[in-house]
Amino acid sequence: WVACAKMATKITEELHGDEAQLPAFKVDISGLTCMTLEVPSVQSKDAWNSFLQLLSLADGIVILRIADEAEHDQEGYLSKSPLLAEVYEIIENRPMFIVCVCKGPVRASLMTLPALSQLVVATADATFGLPKYRHDLHPITPIALKKRLMEKAARRLQLVGDPIDANEAQRLGLVDFVGSEAAVENEICRLIYRNCSPASQYFMYKSDLVKAMREKEEN
Repeated sequence: WVACAKMATKITEELHGDEAQLPAFKVDISGLTCMTLEVPSVQSKDAWNSFLQLLSLADGIVILRIADEAEHDQEGYLSKSPLLAEVYEIIENRPMFIVCVCKGPVRASLMTLPALSQLVVATADATFGLPKYRHDLHPITPIALKKRLMEKAARRLQLVGDPIDANEAQRLGLVDFVGSEAAVENEICRLIYRNCSPASQYFMYKSDLVKAMREKEEN
């Protein structure tokens, strides 16, 4: 403790000059880590397994980019595999902040990802919807949607089947930010800079802090 206090005093003197009387020590705090994962709806079993492994290792900020021209998974792999249930479990139990980027159509079981995300940004041309046939939908998707949508809105999406645009999704609570592609990318950069940049913080021992406060009150 004495050695740390002397070191803190030395650092304080270097920062504030010889007149410094308040020993403090500086701690460099690293920002959150950031990982970006591309999430097309149509990909092989090995690709989905790789996605799951990367997600299980991630912490900090995870950016999921849903940019797909396919309306939904034609082979129905997502709806028939336990993948999304494992994704749900990982997101619920790991310390991560999910940012979902939606561009183009987001359909069927892929709707699970924005529903589980803490922040969803979408371009103006993004659309969201559930399939007309229940066999195209993973059982975990309706459960995930209840995290963001009221039960009435989620049930309507399942029963009607008509896609909604990004503005309507924002009104319902599924999307947080809607803008042009440039605006969406700028918002992502702002979030990364704010949360992933390193920072410095100064600390004082309790005894030094109490002493400094007393001297301030006396003066």
